[in-house]
Amino acid sequence: MNKSRLVLTLKSFTPEELKRLGEFLNSPYFNKSKTLVKFYSELKKFYPEFPEEKISKEILYRKLFKDKEYNEQVMKNLISDLNRLCRDFLTVEITRADSFENRLNFLRQMILRKTDPVFFSELKNFETELKKTSEISERNFYYLYQLEEAKISFHLERNQQPLVFDKVLRSGEYLILFFLLHLTKTISNLNVNKQSFNATYETNLPEVFFNNVAMESVINYMKEKNVEYAYLAELYYYRVVCNTHPYDEEYYFKFRKLLMDSLGKLSRIEVYGLFNALETYCMRKLNAGESKFINELFDVFCKEIDNGFYKYSDSSPVTTMKFRNTYLPALTLKKYEWVENFIDKFSKDLVQPDRDTITRIARAQIEFERGNFEKVLESLAELTSELFYLKIDIRNLTLMSYYELNYTESVLSGIDSYRHFLMGNKSLTDVFRESHLRFINALGSLIQFKEKRKEEKLEELKDKLMAYKSERRIRWLIEKIEN
Repeated sequence: MNKSRLVLTLKSFTPEELKRLGEFLNSPYFNKSKTLVKFYSELKKFYPEFPEEKISKEILYRKLFKDKEYNEQVMKNLISDLNRLCRDFLTVEITRADSFENRLNFLRQMILRKTDPVFFSELKNFETELKKTSEISERNFYYLYQLEEAKISFHLERNQQPLVFDKVLRSGEYLILFFLLHLTKTISNLNVNKQSFNATYETNLPEVFFNNVAMESVINYMKEKNVEYAYLAELYYYRVVCNTHPYDEEYYFKFRKLLMDSLGKLSRIEVYGLFNALETYCMRKLNAGESKFINELFDVFCKEIDNGFYKYSDSSPVTTMKFRNTYLPALTLKKYEWVENFIDKFSKDLVQPDRDTITRIARAQIEFERGNFEKVLESLAELTSELFYLKIDIRNLTLMSYYELNYTESVLSGIDSYRHFLMGNKSLTDVFRESHLRFINALGSLIQFKEKRKEEKLEELKDKLMAYKSERRIRWLIEKIEN
């Protein structure tokens, strides 16, 4: 019983949801079985653990029917009925929570019921809300498209064909805007998966479709004809091309300018996603060795934090990846106090199980920059994570601290272990793997050349590393060579 679909569903409920479920079951509109209400009341007593020894079907049956002989079919029916009503309850909860879908369905009913004054009143209110300049989003365009479709249905139901002409046009415009926003987000996400997680796609219809549509011509047409939201089509177009053409920096700066000019017109959710695209571009340039984007990336994060859209919503968590990507450029720029304030403010928004791990790594990074290498090793001792990039950070910091403390044998042993980890992890991109192999190979060479006092070899090593000085660990190696 503890592993049944019913109990698993009930375990997922909050106490407030359980209370509302009880009210739902007591409503004769949804449920007329008093036995079912009693069954739920008995079961609810054991929330949230629902221990098996207390909720077996036999025990619950005796509580419901006292001295009657146990009937397996009766219990199966009760469990099935309560499970169905739980699904019905969640459907009602979801429907109530989605005001847009509710209002659209209400309009559709008013069309069928011929309650025209009610239809027009609700239509006007809904349309006004969707067109609020501060609430422009992909979702809004979807519902604006649906509203035009509702208007078309309204007039066709009343045999008013000439009144649908302009609405058919607007329906198509809103559908294109919805599709364009969704398509560009999809392509951006596909690119992130390829760059960060080594994902491969044998076929990529979204990308092929986008590349074969003359989007610049479409955008120029929209601007010439003063089509509403032309600026938005241009903004999302540049969101894609700046990441599909990373070497043409003009695309990035055009995208950034369009975004800054549009901040007051977009919903928080849209702004959050667009700034993520700026982050992705800057990270890609940094990984390619272009150190000037360190300041750019830090500036992007500062704008997000200062303007209140660093997180998807006030209640949303911060991912460990974003948290890490935020403090690393700040450390590179030696903004240690800023990093400490950032950790204090946002670490509570990290999700477990990696909240403590990433927080300890971040604080260890500060200690390393301040030269407190023993503290770094204390912070990282026995620290583990399932996330490969946190494993990498732990290994890098540990090796660098060993070196600073002249623990040469520990460094060499760590390099060997690190190399096996990099070569055996198939989820790493080639660029990522090569970057970290370059670091540990150079660290090994640094130790060897210094021990044998090969000054010329050290200079050669330094010259090779200069091409990658945008990486913090490489800059550290260069400093060690120079010292």
